[in-house]
Amino acid sequence: MKFSTNTVTYAMVTMAAASALQCDLDASARTDCGELASDQTTCEASGCCWDPLDDGVSGPWCFYSKSDEPGSCFVFQNSTDTAPFSDSEVAAFQTNFLANVNVESVGAVVAAPDHDTPGGNYYYHWMRDGALSMRSLWANPNLDRDTVSTYLQSYAKWVIGRQSAVAVHDGVDVRVEPKFEIPDGTVFDGSWCRPQNDGPGLRAITLMFYAEELLEADAKDSFVTENLWTGDSSSLNGGAIKFDLDWVVDGWDSNTCDLWEEVQSSDFFWNRVTMKKAMLMGSTFATKMGDGASASKYAEIAAAIDAKLDSHWLGTFVAEETNRQKDGAVLVGFNNGFDESDGKYAPTSVEVASTVNVYNTAFCSEYKINTDDSASEVPGVLIGRYPGDNYAGGNPWVLSTAAMAQLLYRAASYTLSNGVPTDEALEQFSAGLNVDFPADAKGISQTLAAAGDSVMLRLKEHVGGDDGHLDEQIDRNTGEQMSAKDLTWSYAEVLNAMAARSEWEAAYN
Repeated sequence: MKFSTNTVTYAMVTMAAASALQCDLDASARTDCGELASDQTTCEASGCCWDPLDDGVSGPWCFYSKSDEPGSCFVFQNSTDTAPFSDSEVAAFQTNFLANVNVESVGAVVAAPDHDTPGGNYYYHWMRDGALSMRSLWANPNLDRDTVSTYLQSYAKWVIGRQSAVAVHDGVDVRVEPKFEIPDGTVFDGSWCRPQNDGPGLRAITLMFYAEELLEADAKDSFVTENLWTGDSSSLNGGAIKFDLDWVVDGWDSNTCDLWEEVQSSDFFWNRVTMKKAMLMGSTFATKMGDGASASKYAEIAAAIDAKLDSHWLGTFVAEETNRQKDGAVLVGFNNGFDESDGKYAPTSVEVASTVNVYNTAFCSEYKINTDDSASEVPGVLIGRYPGDNYAGGNPWVLSTAAMAQLLYRAASYTLSNGVPTDEALEQFSAGLNVDFPADAKGISQTLAAAGDSVMLRLKEHVGGDDGHLDEQIDRNTGEQMSAKDLTWSYAEVLNAMAARSEWEAAYN
């Protein structure tokens, strides 16, 4: 942990003499100031504030005082001349990614071909990872569309089989089961955090993207009309997309596990924003398929979810949930839940810019590797799951870091198409990215893209020498890759970021 001169000076003052205003901070306003195993004695000896939180409330117990709040350690590199990963490196990521898709030729997406991780065996099809990974594959600009369609059809058939699988847990619909055995597709029947209510919406989104592409080629495509949306109003017979969307209609406001499968609530930002997108897309898709009743119902539910989303904006950042506020799931949600038809939480909005600022600062002080990299002027920042995470030691994650980069690339593209962000949004981006912005839209766009490159360059610093392999985490102290080997979701998010960069580059030039 690095301490500023001000912090060292503060350490000379006893905590008893510290002003209440310096340490009287809500969980959402705290920035971690200690090591992972800090106790009150070591915390206060380092000049930090100590104040334990109630059970169930997420946030640091050892934190900076108001007078000692650090800024972002983000290192900005103002160049977009060369992509952070070369074409050959992206191709290697893609090859390793595809090795985890349609595994054993059954349509499944394995979370990782690793049977021995800190979290146990990862050789399962997780419904969340699978849907997000196949959405990434659908959006991959480097694959020919026939290849994409072949993979997605195999995945769709897998989904249909799982939707009709035998439920094994009382009160848990098979559509919200977290994971399935490979290759037979049976529900994992061991102890796990369930239900996981984001699954139906995420699967429906991916399958709607696929179905839209098939219908563009043939308005009466038989795979769509016989498997994905049949026109039958009854449950499963209505097709895989309708079956999942109809679950969201009934279950969107129910209790669920979080993105990381650790805590439960009925009010996670991640679930809200992705379910809302599923309903918005679903309303449009149902209209195309001639089902006005479903279209109306989906639009109604989207509006109801939207009303709940407002409470997640705290005025300084968007929070995942009351008891776990700063959470990388929000960044992933900004990318996966945004819908152009709605525009809420657009990538250059003040809400997104403020969250980028606050999260960069929080994760900068969370990991020694971030402060070391910044001291060595390695561009960017590494992002984890949430401050105070202790899974496998509590580290930056490849997928969270790549999600931050994707968000910045999307902001760069959004500026080109929608104009200069507000002064307030630019002020927040400036603070979080340690850069001054030019006044014109094209210059702002290039600066945001350069910030995305900066993030990917720091990621490359720690994964670039591993022959195209991406694991789950990066050790918070050494910077080495660790935990689950060849995590599919890591590949998906890195490929998403590079695809977003390519889209920006095409528009910019």
